[in-house]
Formats: sequence, C-alpha cells, structure tokens
Amino acid sequence: MLFQLLWNVLRRVSVTLGDGRDMNLKEKQQCYACDSLATGREHVPPKCLFPTELHKDYRKNLVTVPSCDTHNTSKSDDDEFLLASLAGIIGCNNIGLAHKFTKVNRAIRRTGGKLLEKALKEQRVEWYEFDIGEVFDVTWGKPDIERLSRCFSLIGKGLYYYDHGERFKGNVNCEIVYISINDSGRMGFRQFVVDEMNAELAKSQIKGDNPAVFQWSLGPLDASGACCGKMIFYGNLEVYLGFIPEAISDVEFASLYEIAKDVSKPVFIKKGNRKYRIN
Repeated sequence: MLFQLLWNVLRRVSVTLGDGRDMNLKEKQQCYACDSLATGREHVPPKCLFPTELHKDYRKNLVTVPSCDTHNTSKSDDDEFLLASLAGIIGCNNIGLAHKFTKVNRAIRRTGGKLLEKALKEQRVEWYEFDIGEVFDVTWGKPDIERLSRCFSLIGKGLYYYDHGERFKGNVNCEIVYISINDSGRMGFRQFVVDEMNAELAKSQIKGDNPAVFQWSLGPLDASGACCGKMIFYGNLEVYLGFIPEAISDVEFASLYEIAKDVSKPVFIKKGNRKYRIN
C-alpha cells in the first residue's frame, strides 16, 4: 500500500532535466525525432562540435532533448561526419580552425583518412607554407550535401522540441548557405529565401550560450504550423531551416525555382525594391 501511494505521487510530479526544464514523466518518453520511447538525452547540435582543449569553456548550458537510441548513440558516425564537415572549413572562425587541428585531425588519423573521405568527395590536398616556416594542408572536395542536410534537419527538430516542448511532425528543409552553388537561378532563389527568412527572424531571440561555436533562432509559427530557423556554426557558417508540417503536401510546397527552371524566358521574383532572377 505504501509503495502504491508513493508511486501515485511520483506519477504526478515533474522531473528536472539536464537543461533545467521541467517535463513530466510521460512526456519524457517521447523521442524528439520519432515516435519511439526515449532512452536517454541527445545534445543538439552534437556535443563533439564544442571544443574542450582551447583553455575556455565552450560547453556552457548545452541544449539536450529526450531521444531514442537511433537518434542518439546509434548516430555517432553522423556526429563525427558533421564535425569533420564543419570544423576547419574555409569561412569558420578561429575556434573552428583550432578544433580542426586538434580533435578533428586526430579523428581523421584514427580512421586512416576515411572520416575525411566521408565528409569530402573527389578530394585533392594542397600544401601551403607560412613565412615562419610552418606548413599546413588544405583539402578541397565536394561535400556530401544530402547527408549534411539530414544532420541539420535533425538538429532543427531538436531545437524545435526544445523551444516548443513537442516533436515537429513534418519535413525540415535546409538551405546550406556556406556551400556555394553554380546554378545562377538556384542562387537567385536562395537569396530570395534567405532574405525572406531573415526578415521573419528579425524579431526572434538569438540563442546559444557558446556563440563562438553555435547560435540559433526560430521564427514564430504561422497558421499552418510552419516556421523558419537559422543556425550559425563557428561564427560564419550559416544554415537556414524551413519547417514544413506534414499536413502540407509536396505539391503544395513546390518551390518557385522548381516551377521556373524549365521556362525559356527569364523569371523574376519581385519583392519591394528587390528583384531576384530564379531561372
């Protein structure tokens, strides 16, 4: 009888999670990314992106969300892939560069170079020498955009869960701005999307207690439940997110770029004083 009484009490209380939030026991069972039961907590973005060897604490108040095994421990290979794809890339800040020449290089050596092969296809390595005699290498190649998009989409779902306390049901589309594209029409459409998202995010709070490593913001939900978001890794590497609820079909969400790319005449989007050619 005493045990049953205590159990009934425990069922009604909340537990304080690692990020300082309260969540009742039933809600804790829901994974941030799927319908499976949560078996632990996942860092979003992955904890490995935050350095520990640079004589400063870059792991203050990291975001965690409840997660199943598939979206936590079983995706460690994706986490290493993401780290190798971000730290040290041209455009990142000194923290990202330092992280590359310490932890990332050790991981690359440990895998016999296979980790770098996953991050960059069709590689070539060039060596540069400073005036002081130091030599460093630069690896050029094609990033695995499809895998990057899956990683960023999961991070976006984690941030959504953290902000709204529930799983996002739908697709999270990624615009990876730090990766250049050669299609001028696609470039024009990207610029339109980025400008629109920045306008929508203008009043949203920029979050992240380790801004040199990671910052993020999510915009308000519209009537359909859609919203946008922005993530910045290592100071300059920007990724924009479009949260498209499952109630919106692919046909309804067909982009203007997809519609316009096969049109023979120039197609523009005009917004205010700006005009974007999208084919």
